[in-house]
Amino acid sequence: MRKDSVPGQLGPEGLLGELESAIMQLIWQRDEVTVREVWKALEPSRPLKYTTVMTVMSRLVPKGVLVTRKQGKTYYYRATATAEEFVAQRAQRAVRDVLASFGDVAIAHFMSEIDGVDPVRLAALRGVVTEERSDAG
Repeated sequence: MRKDSVPGQLGPEGLLGELESAIMQLIWQRDEVTVREVWKALEPSRPLKYTTVMTVMSRLVPKGVLVTRKQGKTYYYRATATAEEFVAQRAQRAVRDVLASFGDVAIAHFMSEIDGVDPVRLAALRGVVTEERSDAG
């Protein structure tokens, strides 16, 4: 789902901690990075220790947000998904969790909430769903 496709979409900032989000914003702008590159890019606006940045980045690996590649003694990090894909994956996981926990009651509440959505926005959302289905098929 494109971030700009529907007004009012949640961005990655609401799904990550403040420092995680700042780090990921830098990584999403690049292909591959080292901890040192991220640390130096953050340094002018955030006086952080190198080890703090290293710890945060290494913790994003088991969360499935980053993957690493080692070349010599250096680890290179890259995102597993774009920012937009990350948000879509988190939203999909949240919906599945709610449905697994609450079943038909959750579906009924989703339907009730959809009734209150602006028709123009709802049409845009239907277009996004149609686009995603055609991309998947």
